[in-house]
Formats: sequence, C-alpha cells, structure tokens
Amino acid sequence: MAAPSKPSPEVTADVGTVGAIAPVKLPGYKVARSYSAAEVGAYQRTGGDPAVLGYWTPKRMEAAKPLDAPTDAKAVNRALGVLTRKLPGLVTPPAPSTLSTRTGASPAAVTTLSITNGKLFIDGFESGSWCSASAINTPSKRVVVTAGHCVHAGRGGTWRSNLVFVPGYDASSSDHSPVGVFQAFSLRTFRAWGEESDLNRDVGFVTTYNGGDRNSTVVDTVGGHGSSFNGGTEFEVSVFGYPSNRDGGDTMSACSGRATDSSPSDNISKIACNFGPGSSGGPWLWEYDNSTGLGSVRSVMSTIDGRGVNRGPYFDAAVRDLRDLADRDWDTRQP
Repeated sequence: MAAPSKPSPEVTADVGTVGAIAPVKLPGYKVARSYSAAEVGAYQRTGGDPAVLGYWTPKRMEAAKPLDAPTDAKAVNRALGVLTRKLPGLVTPPAPSTLSTRTGASPAAVTTLSITNGKLFIDGFESGSWCSASAINTPSKRVVVTAGHCVHAGRGGTWRSNLVFVPGYDASSSDHSPVGVFQAFSLRTFRAWGEESDLNRDVGFVTTYNGGDRNSTVVDTVGGHGSSFNGGTEFEVSVFGYPSNRDGGDTMSACSGRATDSSPSDNISKIACNFGPGSSGGPWLWEYDNSTGLGSVRSVMSTIDGRGVNRGPYFDAAVRDLRDLADRDWDTRQP
C-alpha cells in the first residue's frame, strides 16, 4: 500500500460554509489522509478507494454502532431563521431511478420504503458508526443529504472519515447492500455547525464517487429526492431512517405525521416519531409518493429528547446554497 499523500486543502467555501475532501484513515496510520487530484481520477474508475470499500464488509457494517445525536443546545442562528420563514418557496424536483425504488412495507401512511434512502457508515477501523441519509437530485447526480453531525463532529471536533453510503441497506437480507456502496468524495456543512454546534445548521452534504454495482452515480442508480426550501416549518411529512431502537437499526423504518413548530425563537420542526440514535440525517420528505419512492427533502433528522420528540432544522435558501456548493465540488476538484 502506498504511503498517504499530503492532505489536500479544504474545498473552497463561502463565509457561511466549510467543506473538505472526505478524509480517510487507513489501518496502520495515525492520522487521516485526503486524496490528490490524480488519486481522485484513479479512484473514480474503481468506484472509490479499494482499501475503504474492502473494509466495509457486511460483518463490519453489522458491528457498527449508531452515532449519538447531539443534545438540544441553545441555537445561535435564530434571527436568520425567523426571517427566512417568510421567503417564497424554492423547489427542486425529484429524479427517477433506473431501478425499482421499492424495498418492502412500512407502517402508517408509508407503504413503500425507498432505496433512495440508506445508511451512511462513518469512521471505522477503530469505532465504526452509522447515520441515515438519502440521495437527492442535483446536476452532478452525486449528492447525498444527511445531518451536519454525521459529516463533522461540531464545535471542537473535526471531519468524519471513511464515509460510505449504502442505499436500501438491509441487514435482514442475504445481500445487505442491494445496489452496492458509494464512497464519499467530499463533505459539506455550515460553519455555524462546525464551529458552534448550532442545531439550526445541523445539515450536511456528501458528494460521492461513481460506485455501486453498476459503477455509476448514486442518483442514476437509485434516483434522487427533490429538495424544498423556504416552505415553512409545519408540514405533512414522512420520515425515514435507521433508528437503533427499532429492529436494532438493521432495517429501514418510517414515520408519518405532521411536523410542527411551537417555538417562536427558532425554526426547528418537531415530530413525535421516537426515532433513536442512528436515525440522524434521515430525510424528512414532503409529498412522499409511495408509487415512486420519491419525495422532497424539507429537513433531516437532528435530535431526539426524552419524550421521543425528534427535531430537524429548517431548510432555507442557505441550505440550498450549501447543496449547490456540494454539487459543484466534483467538477472543481478534478485533475
């Protein structure tokens, strides 16, 4: 195995966001590494770094632990949230998959679980963990949305390493990864999350290599949800994820209802799904269609309190801009 190259610099970011080439910490090395432009080109042809892809075996995925959600802390970006609630809505439509998006049945209003959603495995080699995530429709067809704390540890922490996205993960099946694995190429979140652990900005995006069993983009493989911004904090929603308090997080779960916002001082939606650790980053889908397995991401799972109430950050125009930066990361970092 070749020695790691010098870590690449952070992806260019505006004053409100931070981004980096997704770090990898290989066995035998004490520090995480990032890839050179030449390595990126080589790994694109192989669907990612063979060392990372080879590490995340079905057995290691099963042994991973749910990443703990952050505790409810005082938000520091509330004034901006109150203003953006009044802006006109911005919507990106979903993109269909070339595959069937159905993976099974689910309770309540959701009758179809979508393979567009999946598990996001992180770290590993020492203490593997998982979050939840989903593919979204963007021009590059490579972007996955999740929680900010699933890509960056927040105030005093650093970027997560060894990230791979597994659409439709199902440990109860003989094939845990029904369409394969997609390794992270770059990571994005808000500076307010990375530096202040601001729960109003607990949003993260992962740009992925070609991958999966077809060595294609993630959206071309499993489809991509649309995105909705500035639409308000109260809406009918279907929430998806892999909470550890439901079937041990081995299979996808869903919860449907109305997201509400009873606080006048922030823009965080809530719903009593009682989704525990591991569900972090799971999509809150507006206008979910059981026939297609697609909807519009309007928030992501962020926290849970002692009463089983889950909370997710408001998706305003700044989240859209963060998504667009993540989408352009692929083009700007190529050799």
